[in-house]
Amino acid sequence: MRRNLSREMPRGSLPRLQLWQRGKFRLGLSRAGVAVLRTETARGAATRSGAGLFGARRAGADASAGAHARTSSSVPPNPALLVAGKPAPAFIERAWPDMSLRATPDELAAQIGDALDEAGGGALPVHVTFGDDLVRYFIVTPPPNGTRFQDLRTAAEVRFQMLYGESAAAWQLVADWQAAAPFLACAVPQRLHTALHLAARARRNCLVSTVPNFVGAWNRWRRRVGGAAWLATLHDGALTLGVVEGPARRSRLAAVRTLMLPEQAPPLAWLHEQLARTALLDNVPAPKVLHVHGPCPEIWQQQAPDAASAGSAARDASGAANHGEIAVRACIDGRAVRAASSDARLSPAAQLAWDSLAR
Repeated sequence: MRRNLSREMPRGSLPRLQLWQRGKFRLGLSRAGVAVLRTETARGAATRSGAGLFGARRAGADASAGAHARTSSSVPPNPALLVAGKPAPAFIERAWPDMSLRATPDELAAQIGDALDEAGGGALPVHVTFGDDLVRYFIVTPPPNGTRFQDLRTAAEVRFQMLYGESAAAWQLVADWQAAAPFLACAVPQRLHTALHLAARARRNCLVSTVPNFVGAWNRWRRRVGGAAWLATLHDGALTLGVVEGPARRSRLAAVRTLMLPEQAPPLAWLHEQLARTALLDNVPAPKVLHVHGPCPEIWQQQAPDAASAGSAARDASGAANHGEIAVRACIDGRAVRAASSDARLSPAAQLAWDSLAR
């Protein structure tokens, strides 16, 4: 005879588990702060009792909230992001005025954890995107006859020290390890990487992925970048260029270089000159097309000017076949990227969190 366990179990003896809850946290980290975007399915949102449209407390909504309201904020859901039957994402942002070297992993973990707690959602999986201003990119040439992983890692550490004049001990070093061809490596501050693990472990979150902004864009768009095109990310006033060389089917990433914009939307002639100089520096042909991931200025997507206005450097590198003109195309597909790129209210960290929706 079957027993009715629900009748034999006293009430309150077991916690109520929401096994069907689904969703994830998307974190954006920059030097200015941290942004948390919580997305979930309609079924997961329906299980929350007392949760509003965001499912999280809107900090800064009340002027009497005190100091907490000055360090975090919530942005209302953009109508362009709402889909029938799906809840609006919960968005929380916290600023750290100066993520200096004096900040310990515990201090950074506390700020990241506070943002996760404020966004609500419990122990959801976490996906992190690092701003390019926090990452160091470089190309490593594998050593001759190097077959072991340790050989490749040693070559990357030596290359890092040659470029930046310091040991890689304080950095989390990851790469697309290749023994037969040059490969991309990137380094993130170790204390920031440790802080993420501390914050996730304390709240029983699963840290699923940590991706630099340029690497995420490259993984998403590389199949659309031909041999005569480059890929770039534009974020927080910095243009990170992925220099591509070789024919379309055998193209490879030859270098990654970061340019600081002199103003919010420099003229197209300035961009052409910078691309031409970068091509000369890396001894590769200048691109015919530049794919930009991020809030691409409208002036860059307009008709290119005459070759005379693009500067002598652009003419020398591009040659007569290109006539000094480089087409700029925005890498935008999906509601989240379009809305986030056009929203002037979003901070650099928030931009990273919203952009990650497309990946």
